[in-house]
Formats: sequence, structure tokens, C-alpha cells
Amino acid sequence: MLPTAFPTCLILAMLLLAPARAWSDEPTDSEPQPAVRVTFSDKDEQRTITGRVIVQDQEGGMLLEGQDGRRWVIEAANVLNREVLAAEFTPLTHDQLAEQTLAELPEGFSVHTTPHYVVCFNTSRAFAQWTSSLLERLHRAFTNYWENQGFEVREPEFPLVVIIYATADQYREASREELGSAAGSVIGYYNMLSNHVTMYDLTGAEAMRGDDAGRGSLKEINRMLTQPAAVPLVATVVHEATHQIAFNCGLQERLAEMPLWLVEGMAVYFEAPDLSSSRGWRGIGKVNYPRLRTFKQNMTTTRRLSVADMVADDKRFRESRTAVDAYADAWALNYYLIRYQPDQYVSYIQAMSKKLPLLPETPEARREEFQKHFGDIDDLERDFLKRMSRLK
Repeated sequence: MLPTAFPTCLILAMLLLAPARAWSDEPTDSEPQPAVRVTFSDKDEQRTITGRVIVQDQEGGMLLEGQDGRRWVIEAANVLNREVLAAEFTPLTHDQLAEQTLAELPEGFSVHTTPHYVVCFNTSRAFAQWTSSLLERLHRAFTNYWENQGFEVREPEFPLVVIIYATADQYREASREELGSAAGSVIGYYNMLSNHVTMYDLTGAEAMRGDDAGRGSLKEINRMLTQPAAVPLVATVVHEATHQIAFNCGLQERLAEMPLWLVEGMAVYFEAPDLSSSRGWRGIGKVNYPRLRTFKQNMTTTRRLSVADMVADDKRFRESRTAVDAYADAWALNYYLIRYQPDQYVSYIQAMSKKLPLLPETPEARREEFQKHFGDIDDLERDFLKRMSRLK
């Protein structure tokens, strides 16, 4: 089982428990936005956050985004004070965000910054630099790909934070509150509230473990990349980093009800590593053979989701016993649409990117939106199965 099957769906499931309300628009990202200072109760703590209101309800509840990019879903009853400031909203700089993030982490963490990333780590600097190099290549490839497809990609407004723990035990302990029992099953995840990717040093994974004395060194990284067990590990990093990029460059809106076949399928489409490269990943759009193999095995069974069911409902993505099969279905559908209906796919993504956070949708509305862009869903399913059954 690839470890990419859990993190985002668990976080989405948690977020969608928030009560649905009649949320209203605030100014768009392209307009100057006033900063606000909100004091509110958060569990047993009182917090004061300077940021901007993304959406709000009629009672005074709000989705607040801090200067660090973190989002807070605040019930009206928990708002203690709200003050509109004279200044415009401004995100933290790389240095400011690095300082804030380090202050929130245990002692012993350092920081490595790149044009798009703030990487906080307590493992070797060599591993942090290798990871940030991989992420910058992914960011460049991702944005170039969608720009070539005709999508207007924007630069991330906030520096992208990645936290790397030296050991799996440290990572599990730090992630337990966010992931619960799944903390022991995955090696990395993206959190849509914090906007962080969290992971641990892959050279310390059980499957990679050799002489711990060289763990995190360039020699150990290169050794790791020669092993088949590295495939799901590198895929996880690329998968979760793809989520982070997509939610920060305008393709997807954090906390909006984005269909998981699209959100997860796009990440799986980008995740396939290339271990023939010393850098671990270097391409987009290659056949993801582990996912294709699962999809073909399930093609004529009840383990495969029909396109209509996949589009309408996310349930099987959120359940651990069906998530791997659902992710394979999602990869296959995204691969098919990108390859055979690219214009319609980009048009659909553009429509999805305009969704507001925290607004629920019915299964019927989701199917209707899909058919608006791709045509009759039964006709598409027949062509989808025919073409994917021939893929090798």
C-alpha cells in the first residue's frame, strides 16, 4: 500500500465537519484587502491573529487567513474582538515566516530557504537541500506544464513551508494530533489549514536503513535512490508537495469542496518518480504503473468506481480500506482526461478554482458540473474504459 493514500483525505474529512452556512464573498485576491486583527477562543486557548477574512457568515463567523498563510475556521460565538486595521494585508516574508516557524518547533531545527520554500529541518543540511531542490524542480515543472495548457498560474502569495524531522519517531509524535492513528502509516502529508508539508528524512525509513552514521548524507541519498523501496517514498514527497503547489498557485482553493477524484488524481498524476535520475524525479505525465496495475486489476470488479460515482461522492477516498483503489481510479480518470480531453479538462479546472471555501455541494450538482464540461457521463465512461484497457 502506497502511503500517499491517507493524509489529504483525512484532513478533508476533518474540515468538512465544519457546519455549512451562508458564507459571503470578501474582496478577491487581486484587490487591496484591509488587514484585520481578530481575537478568538480556540479550544482552551485565546489567540489574536492579524490577517484577512476570506469568507464570513451572517452571524459573524469567519474563515480567517493569517499573514503566514494559515487558515482558521472561527465560529461566531468564539470571536472575542475584531478590529479593521488601517494597513493593507501583507504576507510574511521568507525570513519572517522562517523565524515564526522555528519558534513553533522544538529546539534543534534549522532553516534552508529557496525562492519558493522555507524548509525547516533537524536532520542533515544535505537532505534538506536535496529535498528543496526536488521541490523547486517540481514547482517549475508544475507551473510550466499548466501554463502550456493555457491555465493562468499565479506565484504563491506565501512562502511554502516544509518541515522535515530527522526520524520517523519524531515525525509520528509531532503529527499525532493532526493525523491520529494514521501518523504511523504515512511518511508525509499536506495540511490545508497550516499550509505546511510535514515529512521525515527518507534515508531514515525502515526500508532504507543501513549504517545510520551516514544517514542524510549525499552518499546515503544517492544509495537510497537506487533501491526499489524508494519509489513510494519519493512519490509521497512529490504527491504532497503537488497538493501544496496546486492550492497556492490558483488551480485549487483551500477548504473549498473540491472533488477528491480531481485533487488526489492530479497529485497522483504528478507523483511518479524517476529513480534512473540521481535527483529522484524529473518528469510529468508518465504512466504511473503501480496505479495503472491496480486500476486494471479492478476494472471488471466492484472495487472500481464508476465515473459517475467517483464524480458525485468522495466517500471511498476517505476510507482506508478503499482509498488505494479509489486513488488508482482517480489517477486513471485524470490521465485519460488530460490526454484525450485537455481543453475541457483545463476549462473544468478553471471552474473549480473559482469555488469559495466551506460551501457544500450536492452529488447532483457535482455530476451536472462535470457533464457541463465533458459531456454525457455514460458515453465518457465507455471511451475511458476502452482507452485505459489498452494502455501499457
